[in-house]
Amino acid sequence: MPVARLAAVPFMPHGQDEGGFSLVEVLIAACLLATVVASLPHLFVAAARANRDAGDVTWATVLAAQKLEDLRTEILPAPLSDQSVDYLDSAGRSLEDLGSREPAYTRRWWIEPLPSAPDSTIVITVTVSRYRRADEDTSGPAAQPREAARLVTLRTRLAS
Repeated sequence: MPVARLAAVPFMPHGQDEGGFSLVEVLIAACLLATVVASLPHLFVAAARANRDAGDVTWATVLAAQKLEDLRTEILPAPLSDQSVDYLDSAGRSLEDLGSREPAYTRRWWIEPLPSAPDSTIVITVTVSRYRRADEDTSGPAAQPREAARLVTLRTRLAS
């Protein structure tokens, strides 16, 4: 009579099973993946905000450069005792009446004599910042908004 042979199952010591992942490993991987996926929207928002801010700074610099060139082309403008200000829309057009369109930028400029040569040299400074309702108040901390662009130049009268 033939004797049935039993298939031999190889002996594996504890911790050396054939492969696959344990439940703990799968849970850790799932938690890591969920953390990474959950942080992606925050990264996209931060990147969009940084992109918008960079565009604002670039446009503010262009607006400041335009005003600086306007002031430089004048026949040696007299020093201004106080700041001058104008409000601009998002396309850079000056707004005479604040009620017509919502301002996007506040542009301030002032002209002062250079202390070391007050009779022949002036300092022209132009700052442009994003418009805030508080910019309409010219006193207190609101008078110094966070600047997006600040350009300064000197202009000297030729000696005759």
